[in-house]
Amino acid sequence: MMKKTIFIFLAILTTTLFAGTFRALDNDYDFFKGRLHGNGIVDLIVKDSLIWAATGYGLNKGVYDPKTDSWKWQNFHEEDYIGRGGVSAMAYMDDSTLWIATAFDTTIHEDNLPAGSGLSYTRDNGRTWHHVPQPVDSRYVTDYNPTTTVVQNLVYDIAFVDSTIWIASYGGGLRRSDDMGRTWQVVTTDGIYFSSGDNLNHRAFSLLSVEDTLWVGTAEGISKSADNGSTWQRFLSKGNDEQTISGNFIVSLAYQPDAHAVWAATVEAVGNEERRGVSRTVNGGKIWQRLLMDEGIFAHNFAFNGKEVYIPSDQGVWYRSQDDADWQVITTLSDPVSGEALVQEEYYSAAVQHYNGQDRLWLGSSDGLATRLLGSANAPWTIIRSYIPVSVRPEPAVYAYPVPFSPSRHLYVRFEYDENKSLDEPIKIFDFALNPVKTLGNDQLKPKWDGKNSSGDTVASGVYFFKAKVSGKVTWGKIVVIN
Repeated sequence: MMKKTIFIFLAILTTTLFAGTFRALDNDYDFFKGRLHGNGIVDLIVKDSLIWAATGYGLNKGVYDPKTDSWKWQNFHEEDYIGRGGVSAMAYMDDSTLWIATAFDTTIHEDNLPAGSGLSYTRDNGRTWHHVPQPVDSRYVTDYNPTTTVVQNLVYDIAFVDSTIWIASYGGGLRRSDDMGRTWQVVTTDGIYFSSGDNLNHRAFSLLSVEDTLWVGTAEGISKSADNGSTWQRFLSKGNDEQTISGNFIVSLAYQPDAHAVWAATVEAVGNEERRGVSRTVNGGKIWQRLLMDEGIFAHNFAFNGKEVYIPSDQGVWYRSQDDADWQVITTLSDPVSGEALVQEEYYSAAVQHYNGQDRLWLGSSDGLATRLLGSANAPWTIIRSYIPVSVRPEPAVYAYPVPFSPSRHLYVRFEYDENKSLDEPIKIFDFALNPVKTLGNDQLKPKWDGKNSSGDTVASGVYFFKAKVSGKVTWGKIVVIN
């Protein structure tokens, strides 16, 4: 069970980080200047008027433009922060120093595995970057089992205690640096000889620093240190003991200041008595409360607005207004202005931004970014998705993405055309022999196809064609379906 759960999680993150959602133009960064680049939003951080969004294509910085009532984006990629691939973790060290970790997908013996490409930090909001290589060990290390490769050695989380940098990784375990990443020290919270291959507690996934107390989430529970790693206290799931964490695989940790509460995304690791849900403590871990147990959610992150709690998960975003309130779930979100919508249930990140007297909620999904002002139940959602506008690249006049398209994973293939124009007739989809498959209504602001034929059956894998007519001009395009 443990090995299966861990590798499911690694597969989820790898898919989110590194899966392409565009055509061959996905690395032509000029098309995305001023726009979000990447729809798999792995992590979100807010700082005053800034929103940072981490995706498999890199890092995005958003700044609100009151003149246009929209967000202007700046993209950062490998040539900026030097680390290869997308962003797997990020955190602020102080008010001005943002650290990120980067990772990429690699193929080893026909298996796709994630690999770490190091860390980078900026002190000037991205104008300049400093890079730190991914920590690896010499094979001649004898006082612990060395991690000599970057494969499955990527950073999942970053935290800081004073000037000490802590990182959590699957293969590299828990490590600390007291010199801005020039050297690293392996740390175990159980006093056992380090070996991430043999000890579940040495596979680190999440970190949290609260008032100089460090919390560490691994594949075998939670550890806590009030003296920057010199001594540790551990918290484990104890079967049916409702005052312990629900499961020992700790995906995420977060702190809710208004409730003085530490929250943990707790998933079953080993043992049939562990259960999937979230766990919460308000007394430093002495007693834990298990929540959302019947729902069995795989929580990915947390965000708070006072007493309000937001938990992005594989089953939508779970929300409650205060401790004794009922939980509600957010799934499909629609933008009434653009016609964009988030239809997948998987949400990976959340953040609440306090700026200019307003509170704003941000939600990152596997299919784009959503935001709205808090304080009014009627406040509309704004959906921000990454795509190449036809106004930027006018040929062809209509195109479909993602390519290839998987109905089970993407749910929909979307059609883009000039937002200032309209469809003259419904979009028609044909198979390779040009037999009619499906006709889409032309009353949608953002047309999309769910991969099903006119009988409601999911089509077979293969090449399909579409015909669209916009402002008197007919466009033929191709859709590659992979089930």
